[in-house]
Amino acid sequence: MAIIYQVDAFTDTLFKGNPAGVMLLENEFLEEELMQNIVKEMNVSEVAFVLPRENHFDIRFFTPKAEVPLCGHATLSAAHILYELGQVSKSDSIVFQAPKDQLEINFTDDGYQMKFPEYRLDKIAITNYSKALNLQVNKAFEVTNDWTMLILESEEELANFKPDARLLQSLGLGQSIFTAESGSAERDIVCRCFVPNLGILEDPVTGSAHCALGVYWSKVLDKNELKSEQISERKGQLKLEMKNDSVYILGKAKTVFKAEFYL
Repeated sequence: MAIIYQVDAFTDTLFKGNPAGVMLLENEFLEEELMQNIVKEMNVSEVAFVLPRENHFDIRFFTPKAEVPLCGHATLSAAHILYELGQVSKSDSIVFQAPKDQLEINFTDDGYQMKFPEYRLDKIAITNYSKALNLQVNKAFEVTNDWTMLILESEEELANFKPDARLLQSLGLGQSIFTAESGSAERDIVCRCFVPNLGILEDPVTGSAHCALGVYWSKVLDKNELKSEQISERKGQLKLEMKNDSVYILGKAKTVFKAEFYL
């Protein structure tokens, strides 16, 4: 048997934020096909598989369709479980070695602070995005790890947008970040993320997308600290700080349940 936990990430309220599975392993990773089937059985966007090493933890992320190199809400969920179970003291940092990046997480009174890499942004032509999506698209970028990011004219347009998986994929937006400056005093920016390429039409809250959002909006708004809200149906809040060529992402998490897999 193997125990799996489900956590709502980037929220302090049950049934909000983004749910992720966390499975703590002992000696080695499971076979990839088995890990993939576990994600499908859990019916969540990602599961983090965590393996202890001498001075760190190896971590791998699977969606219902594929392994991905980085996942913010699953990283947050995994750190939350390790701290909650007392496997790591809250006075110590957690170091995760992901497939491409080393990630550092610290417990704070305001939540979990994750040190993530800055993503590279390469400007691309807007092409026919505005007409096809019925949105005012001002800029577009190709982003690290196969993301495309669109900068929209207004928060209202983004909130009212109804995604269509086939349309997004036909436009090359099967893994895309849509974002706009917020008009609210409570937040600086808003975003939504669509990932039909990985079997997820809309991801509720996407920590890794903020590796690009932080880079872009910190320069545009001339601010090193940003408040972001992902305005999906479940919603989630993140605080960003840009320093030392990294994106520091602060968020909270709640454990929903644990279960046993008969493997």
